Amino acid sequence: MEKKTLFEIPIYSMSKKEFNRRWDKQKQKLHDTYVSHGHSEEDTQYYVSRFSFPRSLWEYNQIIGYIKISVSRHDVWFDIYCSLDKIYYADSKQKHFIQNIQANGTHFYSSKPDNKIIKEEIFKWLKAIEKDHLKKSFYVDYTAFNNIIEYVDIEQIMKTL
Repeated sequence: MEKKTLFEIPIYSMSKKEFNRRWDKQKQKLHDTYVSHGHSEEDTQYYVSRFSFPRSLWEYNQIIGYIKISVSRHDVWFDIYCSLDKIYYADSKQKHFIQNIQANGTHFYSSKPDNKIIKEEIFKWLKAIEKDHLKKSFYVDYTAFNNIIEYVDIEQIMKTL
């Protein structure tokens, strides 16, 4: 059976807001340490920024998985690739290895593909996958997916397979 991958939606270990909150706390702690050891404000700001960059960048550095959406002639498939690590720090110096978690039943059948219905089902399945297979602290970034889904003719793609 031929399958075609349409989307890969990134999964982050935490939201950008949570990530920034943790880094702000870390930076403040480091700032206070430098000041308490007699460093000037100018030197302190320099060392804090040097210590944290680029590890304090959220985008792309905190991706710990993704949801791959593929289609065949009559099916839509969802493969979940994710790190199995238990703890995630707001520090991008650590690599989290990603693997397919082999989630059973993450596809649906569509006997007569209809673009609107397929898209509605995809949205439902994504929410169910997020709820049933991912930690609550994870953040699924639907930004790119939401920007292009309305322009993709999934029905036509399925008919070509």
